[in-house]
Amino acid sequence: MRQECIQAVQQAAQRMLTAREIQNIEDRIYRNMRSIARDDPMSWRQLSESERLYRAAQLASEELQREAALKKRRVALTIAARQRLDKFINSYQGADGKLGALNRTIAFNADGKSNFLSVESRTKATRDYALSQLQEAFEAVDPRFFGLFEDEAGVRDLVYEMRGQNTGNAKARNGAKAWREVTELLRRRFNDAGGDIGYLENWGIPQHHSMEKVGAVSKDKWVSDVIGKLDRKYYIRADGQLMNDAELSSFLGEAYNTIATGGLNKLTDTGMRISGARANRGNASRQIHFKDADSYLQYQQLYGDRSLWEIMVGHLEGISKDIALVETYGPNPDHVFRSLLDQVKAETATANPSKTGKVERLANNTENLYNFISGKTQPVANPHIARWSDNIRNWLVASRLGSALLSSFSDLGTMYLSAKVTNLPMNQLFRNQLEAMDPTNRTELARARRAGLAMESLLGSVNRWAMDNMGPSVSRWAATAVMRASGLTAWSDAHKRAYGVTMMGSLGEVVSRTPDLRSLDDSDFRILKSKGITDTDWSVWKLAKQEDWGNGNNTMLTPESIMRIPDSAVKHLGEPERVKFEAMRKLLGAVTEEVDMAVITPGAREQLITGSGIQRGTWKGELTRSVFLFKSFPISVVMRHWSRAMGMPSAGGRAAYIATFIASTTILGALSQQLNDLASGRNPREMTGEDAAKFWLGALLKGGGLGLYGDFLLSDHTRYGSGALASMLGPVAGLVDDVVKIAQGIPLNAVEGKSEQTGGDLVKLGKGLMPGANLWYLKAALDHMIFNQMQEYFSPGYLRKMEQRSKKEFNQTYWWRPQDVTPQ
Repeated sequence: MRQECIQAVQQAAQRMLTAREIQNIEDRIYRNMRSIARDDPMSWRQLSESERLYRAAQLASEELQREAALKKRRVALTIAARQRLDKFINSYQGADGKLGALNRTIAFNADGKSNFLSVESRTKATRDYALSQLQEAFEAVDPRFFGLFEDEAGVRDLVYEMRGQNTGNAKARNGAKAWREVTELLRRRFNDAGGDIGYLENWGIPQHHSMEKVGAVSKDKWVSDVIGKLDRKYYIRADGQLMNDAELSSFLGEAYNTIATGGLNKLTDTGMRISGARANRGNASRQIHFKDADSYLQYQQLYGDRSLWEIMVGHLEGISKDIALVETYGPNPDHVFRSLLDQVKAETATANPSKTGKVERLANNTENLYNFISGKTQPVANPHIARWSDNIRNWLVASRLGSALLSSFSDLGTMYLSAKVTNLPMNQLFRNQLEAMDPTNRTELARARRAGLAMESLLGSVNRWAMDNMGPSVSRWAATAVMRASGLTAWSDAHKRAYGVTMMGSLGEVVSRTPDLRSLDDSDFRILKSKGITDTDWSVWKLAKQEDWGNGNNTMLTPESIMRIPDSAVKHLGEPERVKFEAMRKLLGAVTEEVDMAVITPGAREQLITGSGIQRGTWKGELTRSVFLFKSFPISVVMRHWSRAMGMPSAGGRAAYIATFIASTTILGALSQQLNDLASGRNPREMTGEDAAKFWLGALLKGGGLGLYGDFLLSDHTRYGSGALASMLGPVAGLVDDVVKIAQGIPLNAVEGKSEQTGGDLVKLGKGLMPGANLWYLKAALDHMIFNQMQEYFSPGYLRKMEQRSKKEFNQTYWWRPQDVTPQ
C-alpha cells in the first residue's frame, strides 16, 4: 500500500495503524479486486487502475463495517452465554459442585440432576433433525443389501442435481432440494448464534479428501490430476486476468500440503489443531472449485475414501457440533469454557484445600471431555498403524459378533425399567414394539425417521457392541454387513423407534392437558426439568398441532409439528425460527437421551473411557482401543444405570431401581444363555440343583453384557478356548494368544507325536476369523457340517474332548452332538 494511502486511512481512523493492520487492509482490497473481476470480468477490464482500487476499497470498507457490527454482536452473545452459564453453575446444588455443573454442560449425565441440555445432546438432536429431513436424499442413492451399497446411477444423479444439473430423476431432484433446504437452515442457525458462514451460490456438496490417498502421490501428480477439473473463473489475479497454470499450481501446492499432512502444518505446540473462534468456521471461501459434477465425482474416485452419504452425514455432524458449541458457550467457546474452568477450579480448590488433588483430577477430566466433544483431537500419528488396527478390530467384529442378537434381550429389561422411570404407558410401548418389529411396515419406519428417531442405522454405526470409529475399508463393510445380517441393527432400531414414538406420544398427551410446566406432577416435572425444559419451551410445545399416527399414537408431539407452527404465533417470544428450533431440539434432545438409556448406546463419557479420545495411529491409542473392543456396551450399562439409580430422589427409590434392574436383566440374561446354547447345538442348562449358582451368576453377567467374562468365574477358559487374562485384555490380545499357542504347540506336538492336534487348532482359529461364521442362525449348521468335520479329520478325537470339557465344566450335553453332521 502506498504511503499516501496509509496516511489517508490513518487519518480516517484517527490513529496510527500497525504494520499487520495495514497488510490486512491491503489483502482485503486485493481480494475484493479478484472477486469483482471474477463476477463481472468484462466491466472490470474496462476500469482504470484507480477505479479498480476505488471499487475494491469501497467493498473492503463495507466489509469492515459489517465485521465491526458482527464483533459487537459477538461480544453481546458472549456476555449472554457467560451469564447463562454463571447462573446455572452458581445455582447448581449437586454434590459434585461447580466443577460437576460445568462438566454437565458438556455431555449427558444419566442421574437426572443436570437440569441442562448438554452440548452432546444438542449436537445429536440437531444432527438427527437434519437427517430426518433427508429421507428423499437417502432413497435417491438407493441403498441395497442391508444398506451397504449405493446405487452408482443414483449417486451420480444426486450429485448432478446438487450441482444444479437437471437429470430428470425425481428422487434425485427431491433429495437435492431437501439437502439444500436443511443445510441452509443449519447455516442460518449457526450464524444466528454468532457464526459467519456466507451464502455460496455455487455450493452444492461438501468436499472430501482422503489424507492417505493424497499423501500416497507426489505433489506434482496430485496437482496435475486436479488442475484440469477446476473452474478456472474462480482463480483470478488482482488485475482481473485468470491465473496461469504456474500460479494455480503454486496455489494448489499449498492445499496439497494441508491435505496430505492432515493439518500438521497448522498445529499448535500442544499438537492440537489450531482453532480460533468457532463462530469463524466456514467463513473462509472454499479454495477448490470443481467445474462440474463429473469432475467432482472423478476426484472422489481418485482421492476420496467415503461414500456420498458418509460425506453428507459428516458435514451435518460437523456443523451440528459447531451450532451446539456456540449456542452453549458463545461465539468463542474455547475461550469461554477455559475461563470458566479456571475460575471454577480455583474457587473449588480454595474452598476445599485438602482436596486439591481431587479437584485437579476432576478439572482435567472435564477438560478432556470438552476436547473430545468439541473435536479437539490430535491428527492420526501413523496412518498405517491406524489402518491395520482398524482392519483387525473390524474383522473381529465381523467374525465374533454374529450371535450378539441373542445377548440383546436385556434391552427389554432396561427399556421397560426406563419406561417406568419416565412414566410411559407400558401397554402402548408394547404395541409400538410389535409395530416396529414388523419388517413389512415401511410406514412406521418412515414416520419414525421423519421424527428423528433411531438414526444410528443411517449413520452406519455399530458402536453399541463394538467401536464407532471404524475406518473405510473392506473390513468395515464386513463388520457392518454381519451386524445387519444378524438382525442386531434391526432389533436395536425397532426398540429405539418404539420407545421414542411412545415418549413423543406421552409428552403430547401431557402437554395437551397441562396448562404450564409448574402444573405437572412432581415426577414429570423433575424429569423435564432435568432436560433443561423451560416455560418458553412448554408454551411453544402447546402451540404445536399434534399428529395422529394411529394404533393409539394420536397425541404425537414431533419435531415437524413444532417447526410447522406459524411464525406469527411465536414472534412475541423472539425470532420465530430461533424459538421453534430451540423448542424442537429440547424435545428431540430429551427423547434421544431417554432412548439411549432404554436401549443402551455408549455416549461421549463412555467413549472417552474406552479410549476414543486417545490419538489414533499410536501404539498406545490402538492398544487401548483393542483392549476395550466389545466392552463399551457393558461399561455403558453399568455406568448409566448405576448413575440413574443413585439419582433417584429417595433411598427406597434407589434400592427399588437397582433391584428391578438386576432382576429383569438377570432373567433375560438367563434366556439369552439358553438360546445361545440351543443355537450352538447344546441342551439348555439346568437352572436348579447343584449347578444353579453357576447358571444364575452367568445369567446375571450375561444380562449386563458381560456373558463372555462370566465364564472366567466358572472355569479357567472361555467357551472359545482363550485364557482368562488374554480375553480380559480384549479379543485382539486373545487372538494373539491363540496364534502364539499354536506356534508354540507345533514343535511340542511333533515331539510328543501329536502333530495332528495342530491341524484341529488351525481349523478352530480359522473359523474364529471367518466373517459370518458365528451368525446365530447359521453357526450350528456350519459347525457340524463343515468345521467340526475338518477338526475331526485333522485331529481325531478332538470333538470327543470338546464334548467331555463341556460336560465337566458346564455340566452340559448336546442335542446336536459335535461329531454328527445332522441332528440324531
